[in-house]
Amino acid sequence: MHKYLRAVGFSDSMNSLDRLNLIDDIKKKSSYRREAPGPEAGSLLLTEYRLELAGGCGLTMTGTFEDDNDFLSGEIEPYLLPDMVTTMEEVFVEDRIDNRSFAGICDDMRIGTTLIFRLLNPVDYLLFSRFEELPYPGTGVCLSGLSVEGTVVLPLEKTPQDVKLINRRADRRRKLLEAARDGDEQAMQTITMEDMDTYSDLIDKVQESDILTLVDSFFMPTGAECDVYYILGEILACRQVRNPYTLDRIHILTIRCSGIEFSVAINDKDLLGHPEPGRRFKGVIWLQGTIQFPNDF
Repeated sequence: MHKYLRAVGFSDSMNSLDRLNLIDDIKKKSSYRREAPGPEAGSLLLTEYRLELAGGCGLTMTGTFEDDNDFLSGEIEPYLLPDMVTTMEEVFVEDRIDNRSFAGICDDMRIGTTLIFRLLNPVDYLLFSRFEELPYPGTGVCLSGLSVEGTVVLPLEKTPQDVKLINRRADRRRKLLEAARDGDEQAMQTITMEDMDTYSDLIDKVQESDILTLVDSFFMPTGAECDVYYILGEILACRQVRNPYTLDRIHILTIRCSGIEFSVAINDKDLLGHPEPGRRFKGVIWLQGTIQFPNDF
């Protein structure tokens, strides 16, 4: 996921020396270091460093210490720390052995699909898993995203009555999806028929209208990576920060998409249009997130 370094302000490619200097800075200037103990006394299973750049954006590096106290690091990865709870649905975690990372997996009925995200607090998970297992009551999921290509889109015109109708339909669909998940065959049939009707209606209308004038928001998987999504959602808030190393401007957008809210970071060089609350953001994001574990674990 090296290309997403652009999202936190590293728009130019890094050579080996730049990478070594960044690794050194992350270890020396890190304001966040967490360690998960290993099975043997005094050993460490995983160490995590974070170097915040600005506004919740930063670089993270995980690895292990060898017997000679040399730190064997994985890849430097960009992150955007979430600042809100996105969902309270059950969440599971799977170990990705290829790169010492973890994937969070959560089903949110508002989206209607499984959310898979890069876990940003793996040490917290390892500490928690020594005593408890997921799913665990009271764990919240906070999501964020990094984007390297996005477009600002004008909003759809909606009256207050339209908003109420949309919310009622979304609530009804969420309940149908929950019932279908629990095995209700009637709910499954209803969802299938409604999806077929919606698809048929869109096929007819898209011949004469742009799809962005027909669809208010969407959230769907895209590409080969399981934690990358194509989204269209309303911009609720926006702010700018600067990368202190490159001085690149970074937009941090709060977005509501298909009923869920999360933040997205994107380099100013990669964003087409001027973001403002009320407008919409369309783009591909690398989904990240943290799990809020109970304080008493």
